[in-house]
Amino acid sequence: MEKRRSARALNTIFAQGQSGNGGLDGRTEKRRRRLIQELKEGRRGQPLKPIDVLTHASELFELGETLASLKKHGVKPIVAPDTPEVREAARRVQIAYAMPVDVFKLIGLEMEPLDDEGSAPARKRRKKA
Repeated sequence: MEKRRSARALNTIFAQGQSGNGGLDGRTEKRRRRLIQELKEGRRGQPLKPIDVLTHASELFELGETLASLKKHGVKPIVAPDTPEVREAARRVQIAYAMPVDVFKLIGLEMEPLDDEGSAPARKRRKKA
């Protein structure tokens, strides 16, 4: 699969030099459209699971989409309860998948960026008065 991706990337670079446009190839564009449609409508009539929302959005970010462009396409964030258990699970997913922090806004969470070692920064504790 990596061979195919690298070959496609090489072909895209050379095609951009010849034609002048920086668009996606046909297969990638179809994938981008499908991911956006699944984020909006779900898959087979069922809503996506939170991890699927995160992976779809992360992949779309790699293709050049932004949170604003996803919202323009009609992607609505799902509401997740902001509990310590949800935050801990989201932090573990963020570390494991190395996802950008903006994708977590699609499940209603504000996350901190990872530090250089790939782990979430330690939270500062407040002193009780």
